[in-house]
Amino acid sequence: MSVTTEQVIIIDRVQLLDNDTEHRITIRDGHVESIVASSDASKETGPNVLVIDGQGQTAVRGLCDLYSRLREPGLTRKGSIATESQAALASGFTKVLCSPDTQPTIDSIATVQLIRQRAEAAQGAEILPIAALTVGLAGEQLSELATLQAAGCPAASQADVPVGNTNVLYSAMEYAASFSMPLFMTARDSQLGAGGCAHAGAMATKLGLPSIPVAAETVALARLLELCRETECRLHISRISSARSLQMIDAAKQAALPVTCDVALHHLFFTDEQLAGYDSTFHSEVPFRSLADRDALREGLRAGIIDAICTDHAPHDRDASLAPFPATEPGLSAYHWALPLILQLPELVGLPLNQVFEKLSAAPRRIIDGAEHTGMTEGEQADFFLLNKDAAVDPMKVSLESVGTNHPLNIHSAESLGLSPMLGRVSHAFLQSRHHPF
Repeated sequence: MSVTTEQVIIIDRVQLLDNDTEHRITIRDGHVESIVASSDASKETGPNVLVIDGQGQTAVRGLCDLYSRLREPGLTRKGSIATESQAALASGFTKVLCSPDTQPTIDSIATVQLIRQRAEAAQGAEILPIAALTVGLAGEQLSELATLQAAGCPAASQADVPVGNTNVLYSAMEYAASFSMPLFMTARDSQLGAGGCAHAGAMATKLGLPSIPVAAETVALARLLELCRETECRLHISRISSARSLQMIDAAKQAALPVTCDVALHHLFFTDEQLAGYDSTFHSEVPFRSLADRDALREGLRAGIIDAICTDHAPHDRDASLAPFPATEPGLSAYHWALPLILQLPELVGLPLNQVFEKLSAAPRRIIDGAEHTGMTEGEQADFFLLNKDAAVDPMKVSLESVGTNHPLNIHSAESLGLSPMLGRVSHAFLQSRHHPF
């Protein structure tokens, strides 16, 4: 539904994330005009006033996804900016950072402009392209990062392609530090575990799968942290996966290095034990590691060592899984099941729900721009959604937004994966002057 600047939206009897009292939220001209108790004052009426009954629902600040693959340009058989931005919005993500490993890569202003134009036309979540750190992600020639930042890229990254040349990486971090552009780096060595598809543990040995040792992450992380110490670059470690890496990042933070990190949502739930039977729906670019690693990630999130949670969204067409496990394409299509999994984190991690959502809203925004972000406040642009925490998720609707259906919960029951029933659905999303009912 399109909302003109003259229209007023009133959401009545809705709860706030940190307050069980029913409130009335008024949106005018795309901005939050007021947030008052439902018993206060009479409601505005008129032909241009839309009233939404929010009873039993919770208003939540729009989520921000630090790492997602939208597949466009180049791989539209797997998804497009239109489908994946709508899927993101339907899952509460109003801002999405898209990985630079598109075809062509995001290393030119023309590609940035194409993505922004198509995102605007899609009317889904706001899309922020991540600049490719090197031209073509080849790890040889630095991209024009300052120019790409000015064109709308808030950060730069090598996606999942390691930079083998330390001189190039050092130059990139010096360059980015000169204008405070954060680098989103995956800690992965270019040689250790190259060609691997599973955590180097008992399960990979049993199945005979090429493996990726924890050292592939920690060796690369050590190099990144030392270069960060030298250059004072704003370094964000994307999708950490091991207990040892957590210890290293904690030590770096204690030493006051400008380092942050995130964890992919599914790494807080799954381990390499799920690979039994060569189940390719658990084939992840950053491998699911041991039970001890997963538990350490949960503790790291609770303790604040891990700053944020991303989805690591990676939609695929069905052909991507029609091969022996090592030859299948890695990644999980995350958006349809993201909210139900997020709602299970308070019990698993030991954090209140509002603090869990902080890891998906204020914290990612702080990592991007270095500024503090409060919750929903009067005068701000509308950027929130209504969450029905008790609504059951319909597996049959999995492909209505995202093209990708490559997720374990599409073929396994929640109970078989040790999860609670899948509950939690967005009923309405409000993004600036747009209103999306779902």
